[in-house]
Amino acid sequence: MTVLLVTNDFPPTVGGIQSYLRDYVQEVVHRRGAQSIIVFASMQDKAAALAWDVEQPYTIIRWPFPVMLPTPAVRRMMQRIIREQHVDTVWFGAAAPLGVMGGAAKRAGASRVVATTHGHEVGWSMFRIGRRLLRTIGGSADVITYISEYTLGRFKEAFGPNPQFVALPSGVSTSRYAPATQQEKLETRASFRIGAESPLIVCASRLVKRKGQDRLIRVLPRVREQVPGAQLVIVGEGPYARRLHAMAEGVDGVRFTGRVSDDDLCRIVAAADVFAMPVRTRGGGLDVEGLGIVFLEAQACEVPVVAGDSGGAPETVTDHSGVVVDKNDDALVAALVRLLRDPLLRESMGEAGRRHVQREFSWQVLGERCEKLLFSQALGD
Repeated sequence: MTVLLVTNDFPPTVGGIQSYLRDYVQEVVHRRGAQSIIVFASMQDKAAALAWDVEQPYTIIRWPFPVMLPTPAVRRMMQRIIREQHVDTVWFGAAAPLGVMGGAAKRAGASRVVATTHGHEVGWSMFRIGRRLLRTIGGSADVITYISEYTLGRFKEAFGPNPQFVALPSGVSTSRYAPATQQEKLETRASFRIGAESPLIVCASRLVKRKGQDRLIRVLPRVREQVPGAQLVIVGEGPYARRLHAMAEGVDGVRFTGRVSDDDLCRIVAAADVFAMPVRTRGGGLDVEGLGIVFLEAQACEVPVVAGDSGGAPETVTDHSGVVVDKNDDALVAALVRLLRDPLLRESMGEAGRRHVQREFSWQVLGERCEKLLFSQALGD
C-alpha cells in the first residue's frame, strides 16, 4: 500500500504542524519502509526545500509555489500523482482547506481519505462558510484525526456523520525527553548562573499572549515571598517578547533564553523543578490551546507541570502529575508554591507524569495507531 500526504506544512519550514507531520512520516517509514509514503507539499524556499528533500529516504513532490490551495491545478497534480504512483490512501496533513479535495482523490483511484486536524478547525467551525467547508471535508473523509477531546467537541458536528474520528495527538520521544542526572541539572543551571539549590520554574513556548508567560512574570514576586530565591526561565521567541521583557524589568529572578536548539530545550526543561505555562483562551474562543505538547515533554522528563485551563491543555495532565489552574493569579501562586516547597511531591508527580506519557503519548503507542489508520480499512483490522 502507498500513502500520499498532501500538505502545506512540511519541513524545512518550521512550525508545530510541520514538526507533527515530519515525526509521523518518520514513524510510517520506520514501520512500513520509505517506499510506503509520498509527500506532496508546497515550497516556500526552493533551495532549502531541495536541500531538505534530497536527505530524506522517501519521495517528496513539491508544488512550485509557497501555498497550495484546492484549485483545479493543485487538484489535477494530486490526481496525477495518485494514478501514477498507485496511491491507496490520501492523507491531508491539515484538514482545512485542502481536505475538500478528498472526493477528487477518490475519483482518481484512492480508496481511503484521512484528514488531520490541529485546532484551527475550531475557528472554522464558528462561521457558516467554515462549517460548510468542514462538512464537505467530512463527506469524503473516512477518518478525521483530532489532537484533543476539547477540539473534537468543538468541531465534530461540523464535519457531519460520515467520518470515523480517531485521536492522534503529537507524540513524545521518551528517549529524547527523559529525566536529567543531577550533574546534568547542575550544568544547565550553571549556564544561567542559577544555583543548585535555587527553586527553578521553566516555561518553554512561543512568546504569544495566549501562553501566559506574562502571568508568570507578574506572580513571581509573590512566589519569591514564600519561596525565597525562586527563579523563572522563559524559553522561546515570538511577537510578545518585547512586552514580556518590559514587564520583567525590575523583577528579580527572570531570565529569557530566546530561541534554543532542540537539544538545549530538552536540557532546560529537564533541569526544572516545575514546568509552568498558564495558557489562556482569547478571542472569544478563537485563540485556544489545542493540546500543549510541551506539557507532555516536561512530564516525560519527570518534571511536574502547572497548566492553564485553556482548550485541551488539561487533558495532558493527570491529578498525579500536575496541577491545572484557571485565570485566577492566586491559584497560580498557590500551585507554584506548593510544588516548589515539597520535593517529595515533585518526585512522585514527576514519576507519575513519565508513566502517563509512556502509556498514552509515546511514539510506540501513537506510531502504531497512525500506521493502522493509514494502512487499514478500520482501526480494528
